[in-house]
Amino acid sequence: MQDFYRCEEGMMTVTREVANMACHKLVADMLYEACIQAICDYKRRIEKVKTNKRDVRNLKLTREQYLRVNIQHY
Repeated sequence: MQDFYRCEEGMMTVTREVANMACHKLVADMLYEACIQAICDYKRRIEKVKTNKRDVRNLKLTREQYLRVNIQHY
């Protein structure tokens, strides 16, 4: 079920600004989470080390290491 909302008269500019800021944050959060997940997958699949997201938050991979992570689409 979808909900539809209408903007009050004269508030469309503010509404667009708020939506734009929210979208920027969501995209940044998605990229961050994808990075963390790639590091977890690399550690688990390539290095055979058990990790969780909390343990890998401060780690960085090289470009080659990121490319070695096999991303499966479900």
